[in-house]
Amino acid sequence: WAVAMSALIFAGAGQLIAAGMIGAGAPVLSIVLANLMVNLRHILMSAALAPDVRPLSRTLRTLFALEVTDEVFAVHTSDFRNGAVCRAPRLFACNITAHLGWIAGTAVGAFSGELVTDVRPLGLDYALPAMFLALLLPLCAERLYLMVAVAAALFSLGLNLAGAGRWSVILATLLAATLGLWLACRRGDCDGPDATDAGTKERP
Repeated sequence: WAVAMSALIFAGAGQLIAAGMIGAGAPVLSIVLANLMVNLRHILMSAALAPDVRPLSRTLRTLFALEVTDEVFAVHTSDFRNGAVCRAPRLFACNITAHLGWIAGTAVGAFSGELVTDVRPLGLDYALPAMFLALLLPLCAERLYLMVAVAAALFSLGLNLAGAGRWSVILATLLAATLGLWLACRRGDCDGPDATDAGTKERP
């Protein structure tokens, strides 16, 4: 069932939470609400990418949104910032590759999990933070983005310590994004550095 869930639901954190809650016998409503809170960040990521994928048809935009995850968002954001043109084959190649990798990883874990009872000696518990750092650092080339990233980390840590729980990520994102907009407006760039190119990209 874990592999089927990966195929149907492409939301890593939500799936991990759901798997743990299902194993603990949690009520269905609790599982749904927990996933709703964790995955609220997808609204923000999709909103951030919306201007860049506007040349796509509504159907393609809907299918694209279904495959947006943290990793995919970082890759597309970096590509668009570097002047990539909105082309459906390129976008969906990234999304589908990431999704297939997630399904394959789930399958390997499901069928070989009993062989490796403790992954800590392998250092696999650091793989996810390392991947996110590798995705984040290229996006922080500009001072503004670096400041927003640091602020988001501090907000998330502070909110988590204050007992915000799963809300800490979404609240930290909103606070850091608001701070970033305020700083951008102070330097006369309220629409963002890439806004002038939005909507002018070619259709696939």
